[in-house]
Amino acid sequence: MPADVEAVAHAHRELVRVAVATHGTRGIAERVVSTVGGWVLLLDEHGALRASVPATARAHLPRIQTELSRFGAGNQLSAMTVSMPGESVAIRPVVTAGRARGFLAIGRGEPLDPIERSLVDTATYLMAEDLRRTDESRQAVRNDRRAVLQLMLDGDTERARRTASILRVPVPDGPMRVALLGVPRNHGPLLLETAEEDQALRRLVTLIAELRAGRVAVLLPTAEGDTRTLEAILRRVPHGRGAVSDSTEEAELPAAWARVRSVFQAALDDPGRLYEARDVRDAGLLRHLDGPDARAWAEATLAGLVSLDRGSKVDFLQTLRTFLANNGRADASASALDIHRHTLRYRMTQIAGALDRDLDDPTVRAELWIALQLGQD
Repeated sequence: MPADVEAVAHAHRELVRVAVATHGTRGIAERVVSTVGGWVLLLDEHGALRASVPATARAHLPRIQTELSRFGAGNQLSAMTVSMPGESVAIRPVVTAGRARGFLAIGRGEPLDPIERSLVDTATYLMAEDLRRTDESRQAVRNDRRAVLQLMLDGDTERARRTASILRVPVPDGPMRVALLGVPRNHGPLLLETAEEDQALRRLVTLIAELRAGRVAVLLPTAEGDTRTLEAILRRVPHGRGAVSDSTEEAELPAAWARVRSVFQAALDDPGRLYEARDVRDAGLLRHLDGPDARAWAEATLAGLVSLDRGSKVDFLQTLRTFLANNGRADASASALDIHRHTLRYRMTQIAGALDRDLDDPTVRAELWIALQLGQD
């Protein structure tokens, strides 16, 4: 253990050296254990094990996982200490961009002293930096995929494949489907990660890209069970729904994409539902309104609400959409949003003020529902 200032400084320098040498989060964990003793578990944001130092430390995993739910109470992102038989365990969230991306649990026979806690603080910070660098690299790859996908959907397939070859972005061949998956914007990162990490899609040459927050496009080869795979993804995210095309040839992708977008805009807000673009009955009237004038009207109608939404932690657009989808029933709407009915009432007062509309008027509700559907692709 560090006994003086020089030893502490040396321990901090060693942690930084390990991080800079790209030994990754496991290398940082190993350095912590060699310095303060005990054991370390590294978990991802869902509590799954990423690393165990030493390997026998995984025996503590079930107990640590049961404690992680406490971090969700009141958006708590600070450290906690847990007492276990013969062990004192400190659990630290690894935070990037204001959310816990993982957890570090360190346990030993006696609690950490202030100097050792500062060392663990440094280790946690370095792990967050490692995640941030990984995120930046992943975002660059995502940007490449989005550029290629947009070219494919625009019908510029020859240029898309040249660009894909340069950027090393895999593109499916032969008959394929295109799908649009959507969730409220605050669940957008989860939707994208769920699609990217889906094992069934990873076995195929699939092109996945986020078009904007909460909207993910998927281009995948036609295969047995392909639509069931997309449905499974939607069931794993809150309020997920989508639309998918028939099997189509590459040259017909722009037309297929237009149908998918129209059905997605017009279809009912039914969580977990994947609509098929060939079923024009699902699109109804709104499939005829996919034009610049209609979109301009929708944008103007919702402008006040978009302004209220901007910069707020509350997704007011999704609140209104859920309220209208439940025919204005407060209890059902509050339950779907997982908030108290008094919170819903306060939000709806803000929404009515931002829109300067009477939300009890059936005509107003109908217009707002159409505007939301036209503006959500």
